[in-house]
Amino acid sequence: MARILFVEDEQAVLDTLIKFFTKEGHEVWGARTGTDALELADRYKPDIAILDVMLQEGPAGVDAMDGYEICKALRETGFDRPVIFLTARTTEQDKLVGFELGADDYMTKPFSLLELKARVEARLRRAGGARSIFRFGTTTVDLDQYAVVHPDKTEKLSNRERDLLHFFLSNRGRILSREELLKKVWGYKSGIATRTVDTHVLTVRKKLRDNAQTPIFIETLHGVGYQFIGKES
Repeated sequence: MARILFVEDEQAVLDTLIKFFTKEGHEVWGARTGTDALELADRYKPDIAILDVMLQEGPAGVDAMDGYEICKALRETGFDRPVIFLTARTTEQDKLVGFELGADDYMTKPFSLLELKARVEARLRRAGGARSIFRFGTTTVDLDQYAVVHPDKTEKLSNRERDLLHFFLSNRGRILSREELLKKVWGYKSGIATRTVDTHVLTVRKKLRDNAQTPIFIETLHGVGYQFIGKES
């Protein structure tokens, strides 16, 4: 599972991309403007970004960034993951500009979803796959090693704890209900006691050395669910 950011101002196209790649098992975000794209990239740290070039301006011309400018801004902020342009701009000069700004691939419209999927997977493989290491001060979460690493001790994660923490990390800032966690992490439809979620969140909190009363990682929203609030260093 990878975290994918799509930037596309045609809502129907954006909806199709989100639906397809979500069904493929990825965490997906969509933006229609440059401002939203940069905000999402900063908040969720995607593994790959797919950008349209020609974007409409926001209200009153506030947001006039095109895909080239978004790519440039991402690279300037230290975004080192793959970038693919997906656009109707087809000239050789357009492609050269894209690559000069730091793009890893350039795909023209109309496009095949299956070809785009193959290109995304190829770029992720070359980049080392989906991101798996996250650092929060002196605490490091290593999903590949199923571990939370502290300066004095390493806490091993069970399969379910690792999946739960991965889902939290992939949805930082989002409020997640117990029902959504049961569906996305456990694969349950309904009718399962949500106490299962609470128990696993408690064990993950302990391994993160988080305090439920003054949390820095996972906040409880009583009667609603949980929210991952940890800030990477």
